[in-house]
Amino acid sequence: MKTGSDRSTMTVGEEFAIAMKAWEAGDRAEARRLGRRLATRHPEFGGAHYLLGLIAQQQGQIAKAVEHLMRAVAADPRQPVPRLALGRALEAQGNLDAAGLHYRAVLDAIPTHAEAHARLGEILGRSGQRDEAIDHCRRAVAANPRHAEALCCLGSLLHEAGQSDEAAVFLERALELRPSWATALYNYGLVLIARDRLSAALTILTGAAELRPNHAATAAALAGALRRLNRLDEARSEAERATQLAAQDSAGWLELGLIRVAQNSHDGAAAAFERVVSIEPKSVQAHWCLAESRRALGQIDRAAIHYDICLRLDPADRVGAALGLAQVGAAAPPERAPDAYVRQLFDDYASHFESALVDGLGYCGPEQVGEILSRVLERREGLEILDAGCGTGLAAPVLRPLAARLDGLDISSGMVDRARRRGLYDSLEVGELIAGLSARQARYDVVAAADVLVYFGALGPLLAAAAQALKPGGVFACTLERCDDQDYRLGAGNRYAHSAGYVEAQAKACGFAVVLFEPAVSRREAGLDVPGWVAALRLTA
Repeated sequence: MKTGSDRSTMTVGEEFAIAMKAWEAGDRAEARRLGRRLATRHPEFGGAHYLLGLIAQQQGQIAKAVEHLMRAVAADPRQPVPRLALGRALEAQGNLDAAGLHYRAVLDAIPTHAEAHARLGEILGRSGQRDEAIDHCRRAVAANPRHAEALCCLGSLLHEAGQSDEAAVFLERALELRPSWATALYNYGLVLIARDRLSAALTILTGAAELRPNHAATAAALAGALRRLNRLDEARSEAERATQLAAQDSAGWLELGLIRVAQNSHDGAAAAFERVVSIEPKSVQAHWCLAESRRALGQIDRAAIHYDICLRLDPADRVGAALGLAQVGAAAPPERAPDAYVRQLFDDYASHFESALVDGLGYCGPEQVGEILSRVLERREGLEILDAGCGTGLAAPVLRPLAARLDGLDISSGMVDRARRRGLYDSLEVGELIAGLSARQARYDVVAAADVLVYFGALGPLLAAAAQALKPGGVFACTLERCDDQDYRLGAGNRYAHSAGYVEAQAKACGFAVVLFEPAVSRREAGLDVPGWVAALRLTA
C-alpha cells in the first residue's frame, strides 16, 4: 500500500479504497477528510459523494446526504449501490415517492435485486399499496431467502391482509435469522393474537417489550393479548402505559377503551374512544366502538351519529353500522346483514370460531341438522349435498356419510380455509350465499344451512335461491332463532329471529312443503338457552 508521502501518485480508485476502509473501520473523521479531499480533487468522481452521503446520513444530516448521493448517482446512473443509498436517504427525509423511483431504477437494471425489492415493498406498504408491496417482498425473498427485513415486512403485510397463517411462516424465518429483533417479535406477537395463540403471543410480546420498553405499539399489543386472556387489570396497566408513552398514538387508547368495555366501564370506554376519534377521525373502527359505548350508556342520539359516520366512511359496512342504526331506532332494520359485515365478522372469528361457539356457547346446530335429515330423507347415502354457509366445516362430519358429493360455500375466506383442512369436502368455494345458490341450478338433493338464516331477515330471496339449487323433491334443512310477535326481528346480537308463520309462508311461496318444523335450542348466550327452530322443507315437484 502506498504511504502518505507518495499519495500524489495514487489512482482515484486507490484513494477511494483507503477512504472506504477508514469508514468501515469506524474512523468517521478520517473517512470524511479523505472523502472531501477526493471530491475537491476529482469533482466528477461519484464515489467521493457516495461516501460523504453515507457519513452525512449517519450524522443525521439528511438533506446534505441527499445532496451528495444525488451527485453520486448523476456521476454514474448505472451503479445500483449509490441509488440504493439515495433511496434510503430519501426515505429518511420522508420522500417515499422519490425513493421508490430510485428503487425501481435499480430493478429496471437488475430485476432480481433483493434489497431493491425489499425497500420498495417496505415503502409501498407504508403508503397503503399493500398488494404491490407483498409482491415485491415475495420477490425479495425469492432472490434472497435469508433477507431478514424482507421476511419481516412480508409477514407484517400478510397479517394486515388477513393471511396470518402464512404471515407466521415468514416471521418465524426472520426470527431464526435475528432472534432478538424487537420489530419481528412485535409483528409475530400480533400474528399470534390473530391466530388465537394468546399465551404464546404474551411470551413473544413480553420479550419485545423488554427489548423496546418505550415502544408504545408493543405495550398496546401486550395489553391486547392480556385482555383476550381476561387478565384485565394487567391489560389496563399496559394500555395506560402505551397512552403515556405516545399520547397521539391511537392504538393504546383503542385498547384501553376495549379493556374498559370488558370491565363494564362504559363512561371510561367512551372517553378513550373519543381520543381515538380525535387522533384518527376517519377510523371506522373508532367510530363504531364509540357508537357501541354510547349505545350501552343509553345515549341513543350520540350513538346514531357515529354509526352514521361509519356508513359514510365505509358504505360497504364491514362493522354493521346499518344494524347499529336499527338497534337505536334511527333506521328500519335492513332485510339482511350487510355482506361485508358478515364476511369481516367471520374472517376475524375464524381462528377461534369453534372454541368460542362449541365450547363457549354449547352450539349444536350441525347435530340438529343431521338429526332432522335422518328423519325426513328417503335415502341416506349417495346424495349430492351443499353445506351452505359451511363456516369451518362443523357440519361436514354429519353430512359426509350421507353424501356422494359434499360441497361447501361460505362468504368468509378465513372460514373456508379452516374447512378445507378437514379434508371432507369435494369442493369449497368462497361466495355470497344467494348468488352461489342461484348459480347451482337443480344440482343438489340436500342444501343444509346451520346457523345461517340468523343473518337474513327477509327469507324470500334466500329460499327462492335454495329452490333453484335443489332437484325436485330435494330438502332444505336449517336452524333458525325464534320470535313470536312479528315476522322477523333483529336481536341485540345483530342476529335475526323469525316466527313460525312467517317461515312457513315464505317456504310455501318459494315452492316448498314444510316437512318438519319444531322448537329447538342450538346455542346459549350469557348462560341462557336461545329459543330457536329446526326445519326441513321439501321442494315440490
